[in-house]
Amino acid sequence: MVEYIHDIIAWLSLLIGLIGILIIVWGALKAFWLFIGHHQHEDFQHIRLELGSHVILGLDFLVGKDIIDTLLLDEGVRFWEDLAGLGTVVAIRIILTHFMLKEIRELEAQSKKGKKKA
Repeated sequence: MVEYIHDIIAWLSLLIGLIGILIIVWGALKAFWLFIGHHQHEDFQHIRLELGSHVILGLDFLVGKDIIDTLLLDEGVRFWEDLAGLGTVVAIRIILTHFMLKEIRELEAQSKKGKKKA
C-alpha cells in the first residue's frame, strides 16, 4: 500500500513539473508570436510583461514539484543532500521572482501611464 501511494505521489510530482514547464513554454511561444507581429516600442513592454508572468507562474509550479520530491520522496542521506539543493534552488527562484515581479510592476505602471496619455 505504501509503495502504491509513493507511486501516486511520484506521478503527481511529475505532472506538476510538466505543468510548470508547459506554462513557461506556452508563455515563450506566445511572447515570440507577439514579437513577430508587433514592432512598436510600447508592444515590447507588453510582450515582456506577458513572458514574465508565465515564467513566474511556471517557476511556482516547479518549486512545488521540488518540494514534493524532496520532502515526500527522498529518504536517508539523499534527503539531506536534496534538501540543501532545494534550499539553494528555492533561494535562486525567490530572487529571480522578486526582480521579475519588480520589473513587471514597473512595466504595468509605464503601460498605464502610456494609456492615460493617449
